[in-house]
Amino acid sequence: MRVLVTGVSGFSGAHVARLLASQGHSVTGVHRRETPFLSRLRGIAEIELVRGALEQSAELPGPFDAVVHVAATSPAPGVDVQAMVRDNVSSTLALIEAAVGWKSRSFVFFSSLSVFGEVTVPVVDESCPILNPDPYGATKYLGEQLLLERSDVLPSLSIRLPGVIGPGAHRNWLSSVAVRLSAGDPVAAFNLDGPYNNAAHVDDLARFAAQLLDRGMAGADSVVVGARGQITVRAAIERLAAGLGVRPHIMERDAPRPGFTLSSVRAIERWGYDPLEIGAMIDRYAAEILAERKS
Repeated sequence: MRVLVTGVSGFSGAHVARLLASQGHSVTGVHRRETPFLSRLRGIAEIELVRGALEQSAELPGPFDAVVHVAATSPAPGVDVQAMVRDNVSSTLALIEAAVGWKSRSFVFFSSLSVFGEVTVPVVDESCPILNPDPYGATKYLGEQLLLERSDVLPSLSIRLPGVIGPGAHRNWLSSVAVRLSAGDPVAAFNLDGPYNNAAHVDDLARFAAQLLDRGMAGADSVVVGARGQITVRAAIERLAAGLGVRPHIMERDAPRPGFTLSSVRAIERWGYDPLEIGAMIDRYAAEILAERKS
């Protein structure tokens, strides 16, 4: 199968491209910049790397049987709303229209839990109300809606992601906790005795994307994904510290908002998602951090 993967210079996109190639798919990976993640893909025979902007998706060397759209611009210093609209909405629209022209059979979209905005329920699933999403969440939701409008000709699944961990993970809660623990700095957190499972491992997501392409899909759907089971926030920090071989210094702070957990029931039962249990996921992540330090 010929598969287009966007965002291969990023953490998740690179992992998806590598796994699909290992399964015998012919992968074209689109990127905008050079990164260490991208350099690890060079030399893999099944992966063709193309540098370009998704606004010109129609010029990519298609047709492609499937698209896995990982690329996104998220909030960061120097990133304004205009950039997120361009990269997360306009570029997604161009990619969708190109996929329709290629007669692609599957479109997997890496969306975000940010689409929900202010969460007011204890367990988030697909029925959770959308309330005041920030600009990033709004742009990801618009991407989902663009796919919904073309569901008659382009089958798709939007995956609403929490923080994604694995070797090289960054810019999410668990990865920031790992940095602080490794530096011997205190970890400030709230709702320490509340339940937690708000993470996904990048390998679970890559396998999920691969099996979605193999099984095919119809229409358009959106699913929430997270880890199996749950532990307390305090236990998550302590378990990560134990895996890293350090002693944690945990400081509780006032909760700015209610805590919540994630329900992956729909993703598991309808779509075959098979995530790690949260404790095992944290153990694996700690081992991956230590292995990276040795390499």
